Amino acid sequence: MIEFVKTWVSKSEHSANEQDGTLVEVISELLLEAANIDGKIDDKEIEESKHAICSFFDISEGQATKIIQKLHDNAGQKHEFHSLTKQIRDECDYDERMYILSMLWQIVLADDEIDSLESNLMRRLTGLLFVSDIDSAKAKQQAKKRLGLA
Repeated sequence: MIEFVKTWVSKSEHSANEQDGTLVEVISELLLEAANIDGKIDDKEIEESKHAICSFFDISEGQATKIIQKLHDNAGQKHEFHSLTKQIRDECDYDERMYILSMLWQIVLADDEIDSLESNLMRRLTGLLFVSDIDSAKAKQQAKKRLGLA
C-alpha cells in the first residue's frame, strides 16, 4: 500500500512538473515574440527575458537559457497568440496574467523605445490575456520601474 501511495505521489509531481514546463515555454515564447516583433532581438532583451523567466518560475538561469535556446532554435515553428494566451488564461489567475503582461512590457521597453509594432502587440496581448487597459498601464509602469526608466 505504501508503495502505491509513493508511486501515485511521484506520478502527480511529475505531471505537475510537465505542465509547469509547458507553461514556462508558452510564456517564454511570448517573451521572445515580444523581443523580436521589431525584427531584431538584442542582448538586453534576451537577458531581460531570462531574468523574467527565472523570477516568475523560480528556475535557474541555466534552465532559462536552455528554454530560450530551444525556442530560438525552433523559431520557424510559430504558434498563434490565441493558443498561447488561451493556455495562460486557463492556467493563471488575473494577477499572474497581469504580472506576465508586466514581463512582456519589460521586454518591449528593454531597448528604451516602443515602436508601432510593439505597441500594437501589447494592445493585442492585453486583450487576449483578458487584462484591462488600466491594469496594462499599471503593468507598464511596473516594468519601467524595474528597468529604472520611471
